[in-house]
Amino acid sequence: MKKHDDAVTAAASMVLTSGALAHPAAIAAVPEGFKLMAGTAKNTLLKVASAQRAEVDQAMEQLWDKREPIAVDLGTLAPDAEKGKALHDRMLAARESNRKAQALAAYSEEQEALANHAVMAYLNSAAGDFEHMLERIPQIAERYPKVLAVSTQRGEAIANGIARAKANKAETKKA
Repeated sequence: MKKHDDAVTAAASMVLTSGALAHPAAIAAVPEGFKLMAGTAKNTLLKVASAQRAEVDQAMEQLWDKREPIAVDLGTLAPDAEKGKALHDRMLAARESNRKAQALAAYSEEQEALANHAVMAYLNSAAGDFEHMLERIPQIAERYPKVLAVSTQRGEAIANGIARAKANKAETKKA
């Protein structure tokens, strides 16, 4: 068991040193006061299908590039070219921001899972050592209750999971 614990601890150290993390203070926060749109309001928004993005971008670029002939051809009906350019630039920036944020979220989630694994392996190893020493020095339990509580909680969760699996298996056989 000790050999396994050492391997887990070594793997945990590697996990902690791999993969650069963005410092939380360096990650942009949602603007203060921002509130998500209600689902019904969001559902009424016009959408750009992902399969149509290139065509929308090309059409917006054409409106900008040909703004002078368009003004001649359409006269007072010509769309405001500056407004169109600003809207397109904002859409492109929002798209790129969303792409980067989604990638960062996926990366951060994986890094958190790896870090959680490393911490739990470390705690399990430490708790195992404490539990081993409890036989010789029972007072340890009073000095490190939080470390031992994690081990106890994990053991209970595992036991509950096994019990649920057995109950589900028994229910499946009955049906």
